Amino acid sequence: MKKTLLFLLTITIIFSTALTASAALDAEAIGMGDNFSTMTGEAAYYSNPAGLALRDNNFALKANLGFSIWNNVFENSEFSKDEIESKLTGEDLILAGRSAFGTQFYYKNFALAVNGRAEGMLKTDSDAAEILTGDTPEISLESLQDKGSVTVEFGDSAGGAAATADVSLSYARQIFRNWSNNSHNIESVYFGATYHYLEGEIYKFSGGGTIKATVNENSGDPYVEYSTSDAEFYENHSKDGEATGDAFDFGLAIKTSNDYTFAFSAMNIGELSADSSVIDGTGYGVTTENNPNDTLTENNLSGEEGKITYQLPRVYRLGMKKEFSQNTVLYADYSRVSYDGGQNDNIYAFGSEFRKNKFIPLRLGVNYSSLREDIEVAAGMGINISNNVKVNLGIADLLALSDSAKGVKFGISTLIGF
Repeated sequence: MKKTLLFLLTITIIFSTALTASAALDAEAIGMGDNFSTMTGEAAYYSNPAGLALRDNNFALKANLGFSIWNNVFENSEFSKDEIESKLTGEDLILAGRSAFGTQFYYKNFALAVNGRAEGMLKTDSDAAEILTGDTPEISLESLQDKGSVTVEFGDSAGGAAATADVSLSYARQIFRNWSNNSHNIESVYFGATYHYLEGEIYKFSGGGTIKATVNENSGDPYVEYSTSDAEFYENHSKDGEATGDAFDFGLAIKTSNDYTFAFSAMNIGELSADSSVIDGTGYGVTTENNPNDTLTENNLSGEEGKITYQLPRVYRLGMKKEFSQNTVLYADYSRVSYDGGQNDNIYAFGSEFRKNKFIPLRLGVNYSSLREDIEVAAGMGINISNNVKVNLGIADLLALSDSAKGVKFGISTLIGF
């Protein structure tokens, strides 16, 4: 069980280290269930730079902290050894996370930000996950009872992560007003863009080869018989602080005269690279020495490698917002996230904000992720200490109250504006 916890903890630390580090997490957005493309004001920094053109303040200073960790298999009550082993049987494991810590300075149409970023994902074959997370490398006899044999494909393991410092510059403005005499419903069109300079570390997770496990019942008690073919799992990472790169965000928002807003954004368009890297991993073999049964053995893989690149998770968002009144706003968004390991996540989200109490606006939202294969429920609130000072909180997944959450998100931010 120690190896199980160590494996999960290592991945979690890589994905959620906020002090060297992720973007795309805002307390208001977390509270409504997603980073909606139609968000406006300072909250739009992580979702659509066009929304920055709709700020209420001439000058603002915002600090935020947030993190998100999720998987597609385990719910928040399922972390005993037996539950982990049973859940991993027959289902690929996906671990993902991101974190955010930073400060943004806003002045008129511009924003200058200094942030940390950490984000990444690992997907691995279910049987490979059992080997990676077990106390000893093995495919249990219990998991083979109904199958007879399995072939573990380490080549199906893929993923990547990055932990970087991020300095960015944003610009947003109104580009059309009363678009044409024949388009009375279009009140305004806004455009925004952000440039990020990134510097830090990148990680790539991969594997290769196979392990075949078969139940041998020919003599005595049944046992697991193994054969391997260049089976290995390894992590390739840049040397300390040597990875650099650029990224761009673009966004467009259309505001209509009947209180609808439609928006599109493309975020995290870019990659990181380093000229040299280091490999750290494990190779697997088979031995029967001093044991009538087959045993999987491990040997360390390490060495120097050449150039390494990591594509940032690209996010494309399309959404709409309806302001039913000054007190009630509803959001709907579709977003697609493309990860470096080749995984694609389709997210459908609905959110709401209620401002009847102007001092404590309340937020509620829900989203569905095709990779997480689960619904997430979120809630949040604002605390308007004065017209110039605001605090926002967001948390998910509220399904943890019924022991059925597959992840956790939390965000807090403070804003001072004039």
